[in-house]
Amino acid sequence: MTISIKEISEKDRNSVLHPFTQLKDFATGKLGEPTIVETGNGIRIQDAYGKQLIDGFAGLYCVNVG
Repeated sequence: MTISIKEISEKDRNSVLHPFTQLKDFATGKLGEPTIVETGNGIRIQDAYGKQLIDGFAGLYCVNVG
């Protein structure tokens, strides 16, 4: 079974809490489509539409503290 990008986007809007995002605007689609990441290599990620990005935000959630 294959799930479409549209279905993934709908599930994301309905069930995922995104920090620093206005949830009402996101849930209604006012902020545009969510970024669906398919692959990553080093600092580069690629979304479901083939757009390549540099992932400069991941370090915020991947910090070793102690």
